[in-house]
Amino acid sequence: MSRAFGDFLLKNHGIIAIPDVSYHRLTSNDQFLVLATDGVWDVLSNNDVVSIVSTEGSEEAAARAVVEAAVSVWKQKFPSSKRDDCTAVCLFLQKIKRLKQTLV
Repeated sequence: MSRAFGDFLLKNHGIIAIPDVSYHRLTSNDQFLVLATDGVWDVLSNNDVVSIVSTEGSEEAAARAVVEAAVSVWKQKFPSSKRDDCTAVCLFLQKIKRLKQTLV
């Protein structure tokens, strides 16, 4: 939860104030980037998300499909519990590469 970043007072209640951060050097082989909340990653694997995003034609459709899939899995796996926040943003890198090429 973004409101928990830096909020060390809630640590005793299970809120972790330090986000998970990873690094990946982009290459020409990378097709897209997905930023998503833990509600997505708790129920979908990297491979699940890749399969979903790679079939969509736009960034908006890809993000929507990822969220819909995560919500569906949450309902199946945890029908009696509250669903965690499921938010995603997708960025198609090849689209940016083509735009750069047209501007040069």
